Amino acid sequence: MASTNSSASSAQSALRQHSTHAASEHEDSVPVETLVQLLLEAKRSLSSMGLVLRANDLVHLARQAHEESVILSAQSQFLRRGISEQVRLLLRVRKSLNRTYDSGKREFKQVIKDLDATNGRLEDTINVLRGRTVESAFRPDGEEKKSLLDFVDEIQVHAMRDALKENIAALQGTQTSFDGDLLRFDTDLRTLNKTLSSAPSMPSPSASSADPPLSHLLTSMIANSHDMAQLLSSLTKHFDMCVTAVRTTEGGAALARIKAAEVTQSQGGNDVSISGVIAEQESHMPELDPISPEERAQMLQVVVQDASEVEDVVQELNQRLQSVEGNFNRLEEQTNRVKMNYLTTVEAFRVLEDIGSRLQSYIAAETEFRQRWIEEHETIQEKMREMDVLRSFYESYASSYDGLILEVERRKALEDKVLSIWKKARESVDKIIEVDRKEREAFRQEVGEFLPTDLWPGMDDPMCRWEIVPVRDPNGRGAGSTPALERSVVQAAAMRRGRRSGEW
Repeated sequence: MASTNSSASSAQSALRQHSTHAASEHEDSVPVETLVQLLLEAKRSLSSMGLVLRANDLVHLARQAHEESVILSAQSQFLRRGISEQVRLLLRVRKSLNRTYDSGKREFKQVIKDLDATNGRLEDTINVLRGRTVESAFRPDGEEKKSLLDFVDEIQVHAMRDALKENIAALQGTQTSFDGDLLRFDTDLRTLNKTLSSAPSMPSPSASSADPPLSHLLTSMIANSHDMAQLLSSLTKHFDMCVTAVRTTEGGAALARIKAAEVTQSQGGNDVSISGVIAEQESHMPELDPISPEERAQMLQVVVQDASEVEDVVQELNQRLQSVEGNFNRLEEQTNRVKMNYLTTVEAFRVLEDIGSRLQSYIAAETEFRQRWIEEHETIQEKMREMDVLRSFYESYASSYDGLILEVERRKALEDKVLSIWKKARESVDKIIEVDRKEREAFRQEVGEFLPTDLWPGMDDPMCRWEIVPVRDPNGRGAGSTPALERSVVQAAAMRRGRRSGEW
């Protein structure tokens, strides 16, 4: 038997081809029984055709799988490149949304801080009013003590605070709504990343020999299948030569039929019928060309030598089939990964499409968040300005009360001055009246007995007297007189006014 081509394994021998070297003149004749036995063994070796067919089928399936894998791999790479570009854009959008959200949170914290400070200042001023007791001298007798706050309408303060609470709640609601949109966006991105990550890893060009590329596996399978076909061809030629050797041997054909029948009967008739092959050969070649003893000896030598290699060839066929099957399994495993990668990529693309359908709503949520934040922020700033105005009014109210105390003290001082003047004037008048009374009495004693009383009926009347009484404004609502305040109250008011003047 001849060896196969260079692609076959060097460790495996092949059936040698028929050579033309000269036969030995001392070659012994091969018994017919031996030739028939060799024929039967050659016939059995032809059952290896199933191995070759199996290898050919696997190569065909491998070609189809490889072609499909190439297409799916190219499509997967194209889709993944597109998905990667879209993911980068989505991450940029997410970063922009996050900046808006973080900016809103910082501004919200600052607004709350400013609002607390403004409200704290207003509350301090209100506490000042609450702690400042109105002097009882200003109020009707029997009335319970009141503070400056009792004369202020606090409904305005409560209404302002309630409005601010509503604005803060609206801001928080806007922030919560936008936060929910961001969470949904993050969930979409995580789903997309999870889908992409679930794809099986694909072999890289620098992969180790333990995981060779599909093309290498397919090339190896094709080479093994080709070598198996050549080995089967060598077995077929060996079988044909065995048939020829048996036919050219006296009694060989008859003995071959008998032995074949026995083998067929013992094996259930599953083998190829040698008698049928011989009969077919005889029908096509009824008469063989006569061969010389040297040619026959040469043919028998080749048959015997090749027969010793039949078992090795069959074993090599099995080994090569195992190699083909092993490569096919590895190829199938890789193609399955390619298919799974493709399906995963398609699923990721579907997820990306879903995200794209919701992306506009996320961007719209950012726009709405900005608009509502600006509106609510302006409203809150306006309310804070109103609180500052109200605080300034309350501070002016407290300061004015101190001014009222000082004004009362001023008025009281002037009234006391007027009363003092009137008192001094009255004393002077009383002195004049007393002098007049004495002079009148002296006059009456001097001339009274000489003048008739009816001459001037008013001659003995006393001097006319004058009474000074306070005049009340009929439109006034007070008691009339300016109340007297304790000196400590006036001094405290003056000190507070002085501190405020220094601050201003």
